[in-house]
Amino acid sequence: MGSGHRTLRAVVCTFLLTAGLVAVAVAPTGAANATQLRRYPYLTDAVGTQIKVNWATDQSATTGSVKWGTVGTGGTCTANTSVTATRYPITVNGVSEYQWVAQLSLPAAGSYCYRVYLGTTDLLGADASPVFKTQVPAGSPETFSFAVLGDWGQVDATGNPNLANIMSLISTSGARFAISVGDNAYQSGSQTNYGDLQQTGANISAVFGRSFWTVPGDTIPMFAASGNHGFTNATGTRSTEQMIWPSDTAAATSGGRYVKETYCCVNGTASASYPSSWYAFDAGNARFYVLQADWADGNVGTGTVYSDDYAAHWAPGTAQYQWLKSDLAAHPGGLKFAFFHYPMYSDQKAQSSDTFLQGPNSVEGLLASNGVNLAFSGHAHLYQRNVPGTPGTFPNYITGGGGATLQPIAEVGCSAVDKYGIGWSPSKNIGSKCGAAPLPDSAARVSHFIKVTVSGNTVTVTPTDSLGRTFDVQSYTFGVAPDTIIDSAPASPTNATTASVAFHSSITPATFTCSVDGAAASACSSPLNLSGLAVGSHTVTVTAKANGQTDPSPAAAKWTIDTTAPAPPSGLLANATSSSVTLSWGAASDPSGIGGYDVLRDGTVIASTQGNTTSYFDGTVAPSTTYQYQVVARDGAGNPSPPSTALTVNTPAGSAPPLFSDGFESGSLSAWSITGGLTVQSTTVHNGAFAAEGNTTVGATYAKKVLPSTYTDSYSRVFFDLKTASSQVNLLRHRTAADGSLAYVFVTASGQLGVRNDVAGTTTTSALVLSLGSWHEVELHTLINGTSSAVEVWADGARVDALSSTTNLGTTPVGKMQIGEVQSGRTYDVVFDDAAFGTSRVGP
Repeated sequence: MGSGHRTLRAVVCTFLLTAGLVAVAVAPTGAANATQLRRYPYLTDAVGTQIKVNWATDQSATTGSVKWGTVGTGGTCTANTSVTATRYPITVNGVSEYQWVAQLSLPAAGSYCYRVYLGTTDLLGADASPVFKTQVPAGSPETFSFAVLGDWGQVDATGNPNLANIMSLISTSGARFAISVGDNAYQSGSQTNYGDLQQTGANISAVFGRSFWTVPGDTIPMFAASGNHGFTNATGTRSTEQMIWPSDTAAATSGGRYVKETYCCVNGTASASYPSSWYAFDAGNARFYVLQADWADGNVGTGTVYSDDYAAHWAPGTAQYQWLKSDLAAHPGGLKFAFFHYPMYSDQKAQSSDTFLQGPNSVEGLLASNGVNLAFSGHAHLYQRNVPGTPGTFPNYITGGGGATLQPIAEVGCSAVDKYGIGWSPSKNIGSKCGAAPLPDSAARVSHFIKVTVSGNTVTVTPTDSLGRTFDVQSYTFGVAPDTIIDSAPASPTNATTASVAFHSSITPATFTCSVDGAAASACSSPLNLSGLAVGSHTVTVTAKANGQTDPSPAAAKWTIDTTAPAPPSGLLANATSSSVTLSWGAASDPSGIGGYDVLRDGTVIASTQGNTTSYFDGTVAPSTTYQYQVVARDGAGNPSPPSTALTVNTPAGSAPPLFSDGFESGSLSAWSITGGLTVQSTTVHNGAFAAEGNTTVGATYAKKVLPSTYTDSYSRVFFDLKTASSQVNLLRHRTAADGSLAYVFVTASGQLGVRNDVAGTTTTSALVLSLGSWHEVELHTLINGTSSAVEVWADGARVDALSSTTNLGTTPVGKMQIGEVQSGRTYDVVFDDAAFGTSRVGP
């Protein structure tokens, strides 16, 4: 869809230099914030209606969350929908902190407010809730702006006024989002360089200090390309940059990459684990490519950082090159922008042109031949605008004056493609220039960011210095063919003989032609409504025309109509207890596939399964009751089968008393067969006078009970109080008589309840978060019946559906129950009380 090769008309504007005062945005004062807040909340990864909220705190609590709300009429907004955050331990200048991230999946495009919490503490205190807009919807004709900067996070012992001014200007620029072209924190991209709200000093808190990204970041999402400063800095399984600027959604939705992985061993470099960070996202009628062009300065081998980067990232056949080639081919229409660190063309002596990126057989040719309109890079600490030097190239910018120590330009002359360049020598305190630029009279004129405004197929690039003066403003009008976008179409397969296809163009106004099932195309408008369609395959092809150009790759909607019902399921079987019935049946078949099954009890549908699931657990039955079950198959088109043969099920009598229970009231662990690491104490108890505590930094605190017999239908319950935990804590486990592990319930380091099936080798984690420092009840049910086995989990008396399902637990029955865990090397403090085992529900 959209255009391949584009024509370009650049309208070069007269140089603009507007003197005046900077409108400074107000940074959070700190007096209104909770003292636990270390990094003010900031946004990343704005893709569609998803966005990430990030912040940092001290380690006084171990649960964090975001509450968000929709901005209503008149700008009112109440943040009341809660999302649990994930924490990562970090160290900032020797201080232990938690970095938090929460993924928001919002219901629709629009404006939202939010607040961040540590435990129950509102970290923003008296500060107003930040308000942001979701990403510009893909294909929207809306005019929007974004900010570009690079080489920017650097402070000395007294700060950095030019950097602070740039942050203030971005915050009031109207930018929908920001993109950094790398080198985001100096000198090494460490957690200390990024810093926090409280610590200051040379190379400390250059990003998250109160005057820097704290100012725009709570409302303007950042997409950050990596640079050589910070390339080797890592936090666990990710680079520090990847942790601080997470863009997982953009990478996942574009098929890109956002991981740390091994590179070995280009140009004789040593094998090392480095970040792989490249992805794309859509905003309006444009696609944005955040790419990786950098390398480790200390691991050069027989090459140079430029040649090593090329060999690792850009040679044909490398992962990034192949991904970019495929994604560009898959998105031929609309505007395209590229962002990466090393510059293709640079007149800075030390950070010179990266010739490995130039030419038709490298990145430049790949981008140009696929219709990329503009590229932005950094590395050189100056401003430079390059125009196409040969046919098949495109304008590109160096924007490396975001706040790091500036550099001069033209020490070895000015290239022919450099039409406007400015630099500054701090050692000589003089400016330098290339092309049509005037000689800068201060460092403030070279320190800058770029605001880019997209309006239809016109793109205006407005560099702005640190005092708010614009310069070298350029307006480009690109001959862009439209992209035709299908908004909705029939699901395939379907049993409906009517259809509606909705569509739009990435450029407005536009006209459309439609072809139905290969017939001649004719004028049409959205939605295209069809009726009286025959059984079989159908195709609607839609072509947009705008800007005097026709979409060279029209959009197509394809679906199949099927009105034939599948045969009924066969082989319906049941396994009944006093409180549940587990059903299983043979899979049905149909040319359209099976979409799922409806389960009927006494003639009424009580549940529907999806896909190939051929079992159902009914936990709503009563003891000593007769029920009749049937199953109806639904094919992929939605056609229902006749019901299966009815199966009558009689549930047995009600609950029997527990076969084993212990509240530790003996003051010992004598009721248990095997113990380790647990201590009976009387300080924290659920009932009675005693409970068993596992307070450890080495793990392995448990008690096992050899049961009176072996059981295929087993229930275990325990009350627990998880005081602290920096790692996973296992709570309750069923074992075979030979001590083989069948299944267990656990709490993750972030407080989420999960279950592990050791027979099938599967782990499931729920969204349920259990609070620290209070008593909770957990009950585990295992039904041993081969591939028709079942696992159920209850927490505080309520069944946790996400952890309860039909599964495979093998055929060996339960012979032991266990509380606590045998895993070593973990740190936690947990108290257990009132444990019990039975062959029916122990809890309420």
